[in-house]
Amino acid sequence: MGLHLSLMKDGDEELFKVALGKRITVLRKDRELSLRKFALIADIEHHQLINIEKGRVDPRLSTLRKIAVAFEISLPDLLSV
Repeated sequence: MGLHLSLMKDGDEELFKVALGKRITVLRKDRELSLRKFALIADIEHHQLINIEKGRVDPRLSTLRKIAVAFEISLPDLLSV
């Protein structure tokens, strides 16, 4: 998608949430992890992960950090959608 956080305009937040959710889904599936398994690894509720992957919620920074750590990538890498 190529949305850069510093260049986002009004309305881009929804697109970013969807793109971020898709990125997390791809990263998780590339590692052959189920939703429940990855949620356990990341120490978040699996229903929260579902909502993040579907772009339904604005995840907290602390949640995004947990996801990045679980993937063993930096937060900027996670957010580069």
